[in-house]
Amino acid sequence: MKFRTLIVLALCSCTSGLWAEPCALVNDPRDLRLINLQEISSFLEEDLDLGKGITEVIGKKVIDRRFRAAGIPDPAKSELSYSIVAREMPADQLNICFVLKGNLNAEKFLEFADKRYQRYFSNLKAQKLVQNAPTPGNIMISGKQARVYPFAFRNAEAIVTTFPGHAIISTVPAGDYSLINETVAVLEGKTPMSDAQPKKIGFISTFIPVDQERAEIRTFENRYEGFAAKTRKQFKKIMAKEAYRNSEEMARSEQQLKEALAETLRFSYDINARQQNDGYAYEVSMIFRCATPEKAAQLKEMLLTWLAYSASKALSAEDMVSMKANRVAASGNSCIFNIRLGSSTEEQYQFSSLLLSLMMQDRRFNSIFQG
Repeated sequence: MKFRTLIVLALCSCTSGLWAEPCALVNDPRDLRLINLQEISSFLEEDLDLGKGITEVIGKKVIDRRFRAAGIPDPAKSELSYSIVAREMPADQLNICFVLKGNLNAEKFLEFADKRYQRYFSNLKAQKLVQNAPTPGNIMISGKQARVYPFAFRNAEAIVTTFPGHAIISTVPAGDYSLINETVAVLEGKTPMSDAQPKKIGFISTFIPVDQERAEIRTFENRYEGFAAKTRKQFKKIMAKEAYRNSEEMARSEQQLKEALAETLRFSYDINARQQNDGYAYEVSMIFRCATPEKAAQLKEMLLTWLAYSASKALSAEDMVSMKANRVAASGNSCIFNIRLGSSTEEQYQFSSLLLSLMMQDRRFNSIFQG
C-alpha cells in the first residue's frame, strides 16, 4: 500500500461519513451496518458551498460531473450507503473492505479506477521507482465480477468487486479473498447480521516503509506554486486573506516534513470507537516510530507547523473549533498525531467539513477532477 496513503487515511476517512450511529467501522462482517450518506452529504453541500464558497476553487458542477462520470450517484439526491469492514492483520498487511450500496454504475466506476491506477504508475515511472505497470486482471469472487489491481511495492492487491446495487473496494494480501467472501455473504443475506454491534470497536494497522515507499514520500510533488493567486482570486468569502502569501515557505516546510516521514521506522494507524449516549465516540491515532527521541520531537514540531499552516487557510470559526480535535505529542521514540471526537452529530459533521475544506484547497486533491 502507498505509505503516504496510510498517513492521510486517518484524516481522509472521516470525510466519507465515518462518524455516525450505528458505527460504520466493524471488524466482523456480521456486525456491519450500512450508513446512509444523505444527511452528511446535504450538510457538507450546504456548509462547503453555500456557507464557505469552498467549492468555487474547483467548481461545484465540475465536482458533480466527475463523480457522476465515475458512476457514483449524488448521495444528497439518490440513496447511497456504506460500511467499512477492517480485520486486524500482522505488520505490513492490510485487510479491509469499503462497501458501497446504491445505484452505482459498475462499468463507469471500473473505468475511473483503471485511469487512476494508470496515472499512479505513470507518476512512479516518472520518479524512476518502477519500470513497468502491472496489468489489472479480472477474476470471480463469490460468483461476482472482480477487478484486481496489484500493488507496486507490496504483496498486496486492491480489489473492486461489483454486483447489482453494490461495490466493494478492498485492500487485501495478494490472493486472500476471505474477507470479501464473508462480506458478500452478509450483504446477500446468506450469513445473518449480528443482533447488535459491539460496544467497543478497534482497529490497528502497522507498516514498515520499504525503500521505494520512502523515495515516493520524498518525491511526492508539492503543488503550491501558482495556487496562491488563484485561490485569493476565487474565494469570495475568504476568512484568512494572508493564507497563501507564504506559499513558498509552506512548500519548504512540507518538504522537511516529508523527509522526516520518509525516515520513520514504523507507522501505525489506530482507531477506536465506543458507544456513548446515542452514538459512538471516536479516537484516531497515527503513531510514527522514529530512530531517536530527538527525531520524534522534531517530527512533532513539523506536524505542529503543518497544522498552523493549515489553520491559516480559508476556514470558518466552526472549523477552527474542530481544529482543536487534532493533537500532536512526542513520547520517547514515538510521535503521535491524535484526533478525539465525541458522539454528537454536529461535532462529527463539522470535523468532516474541516477536512474537506483543507483538502479542496490543495492542488493535489483538485487534480482528481482534471481530465
